[in-house]
Amino acid sequence: MDTEEAIAIIYDGLVSENSVPVKLRMNRELDSDLLNLVREALDVVTQYYKDKETVPKKLALAMVDIYGAFSFQAGYFDDKFLEELEGIGIELQEKATELFSE
Repeated sequence: MDTEEAIAIIYDGLVSENSVPVKLRMNRELDSDLLNLVREALDVVTQYYKDKETVPKKLALAMVDIYGAFSFQAGYFDDKFLEELEGIGIELQEKATELFSE
């Protein structure tokens, strides 16, 4: 996948109306396939932008409060699933940190 395609996947998977966080907030099941595509796409853009000073706004927007997108109140889902979502949020936040680090 090229960087433009990767950015589109990240944006669609994390921000769009059909994104993983939106589906979760609509009480749908975790879209693991889309989430895995987002992970792969993040690896692609991190490699491409690691030596660059700037990234496209669309990519930056998708990464804003990424941890918060996977944070839910106690009782929204069962505790085990909430822990899984928290782990996903932490993982994506670490990928964002890697992407934006010098």
